[in-house]
Amino acid sequence: MAGDKNSGNTIDITSPLYLHPSDGSSSINIEKLVGASNYRSCKRSLEISLASKRKIGFVTGAVKRDASNRMKQEAWDTCNNMVISWILFNVSEPIKKSVMFVENASQIWKFLEQRFLVSNGSRKYRLNKEIYESKQQGKSITDYYTEMRGLWEELDALNHLPPISAVDPEINAFVLALNTQQEELKLFQFLNGLDEIYGPQRSNLLMMSSLPSVKTACSSLQQEECQREMLKPVKEENEVMAMYSKGREGGCSVCGKPGHNKDVCWFAVGFPHWHPKHEKEQKGKVKEYNGNNNRPQKWKKGGKT
Repeated sequence: MAGDKNSGNTIDITSPLYLHPSDGSSSINIEKLVGASNYRSCKRSLEISLASKRKIGFVTGAVKRDASNRMKQEAWDTCNNMVISWILFNVSEPIKKSVMFVENASQIWKFLEQRFLVSNGSRKYRLNKEIYESKQQGKSITDYYTEMRGLWEELDALNHLPPISAVDPEINAFVLALNTQQEELKLFQFLNGLDEIYGPQRSNLLMMSSLPSVKTACSSLQQEECQREMLKPVKEENEVMAMYSKGREGGCSVCGKPGHNKDVCWFAVGFPHWHPKHEKEQKGKVKEYNGNNNRPQKWKKGGKT
């Protein structure tokens, strides 16, 4: 029940001890934790979900059980058990069995961290290896960029730089140069994995006097990809026509010219009356006819043959 935050008989809706009536064991549904390979991503997803419900303090230990207030003790026990159910719902069956009887959410959280958190050095090496081995391999530009961006962000989260207490123009210039260098490195990694069909676009981007950011390069390549998709039906139609024409390139068996067969060849069926060769053709037929009639005829017994 919602009420005054300072009241001893009610729990305010903004309090970490408040549990919404619609919350259940499946209210948080993320990628299940299976081991060290996906521990960091699962932990981050669960942290975001718990923080949105004001329950992150139950796994960090920030929200303590109040020994002086019975109602708050019950509310804490209820919320603690709900957080445990959320954790158990989002881990694999073998992991669930290993933490099933732990009664405190923060203890489960620490146990999972101790068990699956890989050292930063090993994780950095693996991330860098995945980045340099990443290839587009027929994926869309958007999917390929999203995959690379996820690796970059996780790697950036592992690189902790010391805070700057005082800022002056020299430090600003240094930070700007460092960010530019990191952005160029990401651009080279992104362009390196592109499919070869984008080779000309890659060359154009690298020849620019001022190298673009990865986002700008991605946007340019997406436009090229969209244009190719639009022109793809026209290209396919041209290919079909080319194949059709190629199938007829055998040529006519009478005149040897391509594009038709002997059934419609004028040399076989005759030239139309308007064609210059029509008159010559007719004269040739008359001459042939007269020549046949002027041949000497043989006589046999019983008449001419």
